[in-house]
Amino acid sequence: MTKYVIISGVDGSGKTTVINSLKDKLEQQGKTVDYIWMRYNHYTVKAMNAFARVLGLSAKVHNKMGDVWEHRLYKMPWFCKLYVWCSYLDNKIARKKVTKLKSDYVICDRWINDILIDLGAECRLNDILDSKWYKKFHAILPKDSYQFVVIRNYQAVLDCRIENHTNPDFPYRFALYQKLAGKTDVNVVDNSGTIEESAEQVLKVIK
Repeated sequence: MTKYVIISGVDGSGKTTVINSLKDKLEQQGKTVDYIWMRYNHYTVKAMNAFARVLGLSAKVHNKMGDVWEHRLYKMPWFCKLYVWCSYLDNKIARKKVTKLKSDYVICDRWINDILIDLGAECRLNDILDSKWYKKFHAILPKDSYQFVVIRNYQAVLDCRIENHTNPDFPYRFALYQKLAGKTDVNVVDNSGTIEESAEQVLKVIK
């Protein structure tokens, strides 16, 4: 039976490195492993993003990363409500990408919890992890799913990525990930030590 490993974390937490180490360890044990990056499953949201630009809720800004688009969806609460609904529908559709994989382990990067936090930060919905949407989005997860959030201290995360210094959503994202770490259905991976130690924390849970 396939086990689904859902790994989340703010940019700069070391999540990708932890995932790579975990995948290597599982394959060394003779397990088959699929990896899938799930952040952008835009079907209806693609149209919403175009609409956001027309409404002035997304703007192209120039910073240390060059020209980038920043969402400012929070300026229109009604738009945020519709955007959350569209994201929910898109992720229900995207679930098929995950469940069609039949390896021993499927590692999902930036799914469900990351999507919720993206929505919370861009729409300034600080209570999104305590709202009805938390349960609705989590109902999308397949059975035999294990959820993890990779954490590091604020300064380490801030210094790891240039864009964290310029992204106005970063403080909101970091606060929401800290809140996520307190959820009883999410396992915390403390990435303040070595990558080896972090990967072992995941292995202990999924085995």
